[in-house]
Amino acid sequence: MDLDSLTSGASRHLLELYDRPTRRLITILCLPLIDGVFATLLVSGAVTTFSDIIAVSLTIFTGAGALAVLYSTSENVEQAKNTVLKAAPVLVAGAVILSLIAPVFEQIFYIGMMRTVAGLALLSIALNMLDVEKASKFPVPAIILTGAILSVRSPQALSFTASYVAPALLTSLSAVAALYAASYIDSSSLDLHYIRRGGALVLIIIALSQFGLKIPSNLGLMVFGASLVASYQASC
Repeated sequence: MDLDSLTSGASRHLLELYDRPTRRLITILCLPLIDGVFATLLVSGAVTTFSDIIAVSLTIFTGAGALAVLYSTSENVEQAKNTVLKAAPVLVAGAVILSLIAPVFEQIFYIGMMRTVAGLALLSIALNMLDVEKASKFPVPAIILTGAILSVRSPQALSFTASYVAPALLTSLSAVAALYAASYIDSSSLDLHYIRRGGALVLIIIALSQFGLKIPSNLGLMVFGASLVASYQASC
């Protein structure tokens, strides 16, 4: 049996299953799963309430970057919807798998330290979204890796729990729903500059809450909603 032919056949199958727009959308949607941001938010308690779930889904997953990819790779509403539906199972499955790994993550690291790490990671993302030049010198994976090393501990035993499955599932499904709804919007009627800035401000708000500041629970949603309105008005 020719192994090369099998490998190339599998690659062709994947390419046929996920076209280029879908692959690009999957890549940007799954970045928070890969770089550790979402796992850190889960164990630090940043995704507990309904407003938390919506705010994280609209900023970490369905932010300006995901919207930009969706709008730039889709020629019409139908293509945009199909792209979202193809990418959705990958994001949801990835979030659920990560939620099952998160309890071990929680037992290995000091959560108090990881809350600070989560805040710094979100702050780095926000500053990059705001095009702050020196923010690129502090990449998110490096922040999380450094924080993980500093906060590591030696647990006596490891145990698994499904306590993070529900918030992870709801967050990923909310992100998919938001993207699917966004696929109906004519991209020419939005100014993504405002959405990007609004998303950055929401991330800063979440970051400040991770640092221990008392932040109104609905403030992030209000800011993001205001950015959507400003985005629409600016394009008119």
